[in-house]
Amino acid sequence: MQTDRRTFLAAFVFGSARAQARRRGPLLVQGALDFELGPLLDALGAEARRRERRIAAWSFWQGRIGRQDVVVCRTGVGPINASASTALGIREFRPWAVINQGTAGGHNRALKLWDIVLGEKTTDYAAFEAPHADAGAGVDTRTWKPKPHVLRAPSGEPRTYASFPGDPQLLAAAEKIRNPRGRVLRGNLGSAFQYNRQLDHIDWLHRAYGTDAEDMESAYAHGTALAFGVPFLAIRMISDTEWEHPVFERIAGQYCAEFVAELVRSL
Repeated sequence: MQTDRRTFLAAFVFGSARAQARRRGPLLVQGALDFELGPLLDALGAEARRRERRIAAWSFWQGRIGRQDVVVCRTGVGPINASASTALGIREFRPWAVINQGTAGGHNRALKLWDIVLGEKTTDYAAFEAPHADAGAGVDTRTWKPKPHVLRAPSGEPRTYASFPGDPQLLAAAEKIRNPRGRVLRGNLGSAFQYNRQLDHIDWLHRAYGTDAEDMESAYAHGTALAFGVPFLAIRMISDTEWEHPVFERIAGQYCAEFVAELVRSL
């Protein structure tokens, strides 16, 4: 009787694992612009690249990279595009995880051009609260305080996030991938619909929010995925630094996508 019970339990667990594997969706990989997607679309293959699926304002391509079923999404630029395309991609394709990748400008002066920052966390650095000031008092950013987001978890409980935590398993996998042009570092990827080039303000953002780099999508896609209960990792290559290399290097988008394609093959 005990042997029959063990056999039944083993069969049940094995059957559940197989059913779970069948239910497991693709990996959703995002980039804002075409030059941040090229190597990923090439890795999907010519046939998948031709099969663009448009849903409202956003484009998706389905295929395989290595052993992974993958959906590549062109999100478009900025928080509206990032949030909407992430929500739509999750509802439509039921991915097991989301990777948002592309270029970023530096906030942390220790970073160099071509370094890759893995989002141990992401932060909305456009979120702040300022105290009252009378007309004519001027603007003093030193009095601004970062404002956290409140999201409801899939369970319905409200949770407060000063930053959104990256998925530990994806982080560990990404750390094993080589970047032939620079370092691979964990960090805090900041997002806002801004392009900051004033060094004093960049230094203030780094101090106030702890951000290492800036982009326009990571935190917004991340918060959306978190609310859906989907694991998320942001990956960004430094394409410009105002203190050392103040020229935007567009090819960093290609280099980052090549790194992410290798990560996907390794999973």
